[in-house]
Amino acid sequence: MTSPNGAWAEARAPSTTALVWTGGTGLEVHDRAAPQAGAGEAVFNVALAGICGSDLHGYRGHPGPRRPPLVLGHEAVGGVEGRDGRFVLFPLFTCGACRSCLAGAENLCERRELLGLNRDGVFAGALSVPDSSLVEVPSAVPDRLAVLTEPLAVAVAALRQDGVAPGDRVLVIGAGPIGLLAVYAARAAGADVSVAEPLAGRRRFAQQLGASQVLERPEDAEAEAFDLVLDAAGFAATVASAMAAVRRGGQVTVLGLGDETVALPLADAVRRGVRIRGHFAYLRRDFAAALELLRADPVADAWLDVVPLAHGADAFRALVDEPDRVTKVLLAP
Repeated sequence: MTSPNGAWAEARAPSTTALVWTGGTGLEVHDRAAPQAGAGEAVFNVALAGICGSDLHGYRGHPGPRRPPLVLGHEAVGGVEGRDGRFVLFPLFTCGACRSCLAGAENLCERRELLGLNRDGVFAGALSVPDSSLVEVPSAVPDRLAVLTEPLAVAVAALRQDGVAPGDRVLVIGAGPIGLLAVYAARAAGADVSVAEPLAGRRRFAQQLGASQVLERPEDAEAEAFDLVLDAAGFAATVASAMAAVRRGGQVTVLGLGDETVALPLADAVRRGVRIRGHFAYLRRDFAAALELLRADPVADAWLDVVPLAHGADAFRALVDEPDRVTKVLLAP
C-alpha cells in the first residue's frame, strides 16, 4: 500500500496488547501479534481479567514454576467473535488419563497446566483457547461478577468436599478475595460464618458478604468451637490458630499458600480427631455451581476495582503495598 505522499508504507499485522511479567517486579505492556485459532480452538476477547493472589507470587519473588517472560492471569470473562453470548474461561488443562483424572479429581491431574502459570494467560486483549475452556455465562450475570467465577469455584469446591451444611459453624481466616468469596459461599450454604482478618477494610467487606462475626486476630476465635476452619492465608501462625479453633472431630482446610512448610500439632490432631487437608482448584461442576450462585444471589461488589490493563503494573504494586485500600483488581484491556 502507499501513503498519501506516495512513499511505501509497511502494512501492519493485527496485534493485541498484553501485560507481560518480565521477572521480579517487572511488568510491561507489549504489543503482540494477534492470536490465531487452531483446530478446536477459539480466539477469546478479554473483557475483564482478575488479578489472583497467586499472580502476585512471582512479583513478590516466589515464582514457583512461572518463567518470564510470561503473560499472567487465569480469571477472565469475555466473548468470541462470531459466537453469541459471553464466556468465562475454565483455565485448567488436564490429561484425562492419569489416576486422578480417571478418579474424577482432574484438579489434581499429574500433568495439569494452568493459564498464566505454565502458558500465557489472560492479561491481554485476546488469546487463543481450546473450545473446551469456554463456559457460557448466564445473561443475568454482569461481567463484573462473572469474572469472579474462577476464584468462587475454589471456595465452592472446598465447601462441597467438606460437606458444609446449614447451621454449621465456619471460621474463615484471611479476608482476601478467596476468603471473602468463601464467606459468601458458606453463608449461601446456610452456615454461620465468622472471619478473622487484620485489615479493617476487609473485615467490613466480610460483614457485607455475610459474616456474622469478624475478628482482628484468628487467635481470638472461640476455642474448639467450629465445625470447619478454612485457612485462606496458609501461614504457620494461621494454621496453628485454625487447629485451636476447630472442634473435636472437625475439619481444617488450607487454601492459602503463605508458607511453604509449617509445623503441625499432630498429637493434638490425633487426640481430638481433627481432619486436616490442603485444597487446590475445582471441578467443572464447581464452575457451574459458582455461576449459578452468582446468578441466583449476586455477590456484593464494593471490594472490586476496575483499572485499564495499561495500568496493571500500578495495580500489582497497590495490591502488595496498600492491601487495606485495594482488595481485588479487575483489569480491562
